Amino acid sequence: MSLPRDLPDMDLLSLVVLQAQPPMQPEPDALLRLFGSAAQIGGRFVGTLLIGALLLAFAPDFTERIMDTAEDEPVTSFLWGFGIFLALIVVTVVLAITIVGIVLAIPLIIVMIVLNLIGSVIVFVLVGERLAEAGDVDTSRWGHLVVGSIVAALLAAIPFIGGLVNFVVSTVGVGAIVYRWRSNA
Repeated sequence: MSLPRDLPDMDLLSLVVLQAQPPMQPEPDALLRLFGSAAQIGGRFVGTLLIGALLLAFAPDFTERIMDTAEDEPVTSFLWGFGIFLALIVVTVVLAITIVGIVLAIPLIIVMIVLNLIGSVIVFVLVGERLAEAGDVDTSRWGHLVVGSIVAALLAAIPFIGGLVNFVVSTVGVGAIVYRWRSNA
C-alpha cells in the first residue's frame, strides 16, 4: 500500500482505521424536527376540533350519552375498550392469514379507527368540561370542545406520556361507546 507523501506522521494501523470509518452522517435538521412536532400538534388540535364539531352539530344526544357513560363508568369503559383493542388485534391477525380474510380485515380496521377517533374526541370534550368547571369558567359544549382540543394538542407534544394518555383516553372512549351500545341492545 502506497501512502501519499503529504500525510502527517502516522503509523500504518491508524491510517487503515481512519480509512475504514464510514463517513459521518449529519444529524437531522432541528428545524425539520420542530416542524414535524408543530404539524403533529396542529393536526391533533384541528382534527379534534373538526371531529368534535361534527359530533356536536349532528349527534349531540349521542355525544352526551357517551360522555355520561365515560364519566359514570370510567373503569368499565376502559376495560371494554381494552378488550375491544385486544380482540381487534387477534381477529385481524387471524383474518390476515387467509386471502379472503384480508378483505374482511380492512373494513374492520377502518371501523376501529373511526370508533377510536370518535371515542377519543368525546372523552376530550369531557376533559374540557372538567377543566372549565375546575377553572370556574361557564361555557357551552363548544367551549368544552375547544379546551379539550387544546389538551389533546398539548398531549401530542409530550413524547411518551402524551401517547400513553392518548391511549387511555381513546380506550375509555371506545369502551364507553361499546358499553353504551351493549347496554341499550
